[in-house]
Amino acid sequence: MDNDNDTGQEFEPRGVQAIDRPLDMLLKDHNLVRKLADKWLNSDDIDIKKQCARQILQGLHTHSRVEESVFYPDVRDIDPAMIAHFEQEHLKVDDLLATLQGMTLDEPQADRLMRELITATLRHIEQEEKEFFPKLERAHMDMAPIGLEMAAFEANLIHMQAQVSDRARK
Repeated sequence: MDNDNDTGQEFEPRGVQAIDRPLDMLLKDHNLVRKLADKWLNSDDIDIKKQCARQILQGLHTHSRVEESVFYPDVRDIDPAMIAHFEQEHLKVDDLLATLQGMTLDEPQADRLMRELITATLRHIEQEEKEFFPKLERAHMDMAPIGLEMAAFEANLIHMQAQVSDRARK
């Protein structure tokens, strides 16, 4: 059953087929962020904006943890300065995420902060895809172990989030 407020988008756990291609895993997240951001930016419906915002916040939280904890450390040697730059950008986005997660999405500053988050995230995605991913592909690293580690980390993170959510409902 379709709901007018349903964005039709959702961050999902990784499929087994993508584990040996971690860049595909990251690109899938990037593309979903682009779609949700576009929908958020171009909607006047407050319910759609809130749903998109919640999905963006949740997805970016998980995506950032995977990149910061697994991906960046495993690929740092390809370009240490660029990875350090990405980590600095993540700190700024993480601050915005924490602020937005600590407020209701109808507070006056939420709209401004969401726009700031989306702008920073889209700029970061573009730089990763255009500058870093090609370097990584040219390095011919065996990416399968990184993909497996990323998938396991993400599955554990989602499991822990579900447990916290279940406890909060009781």
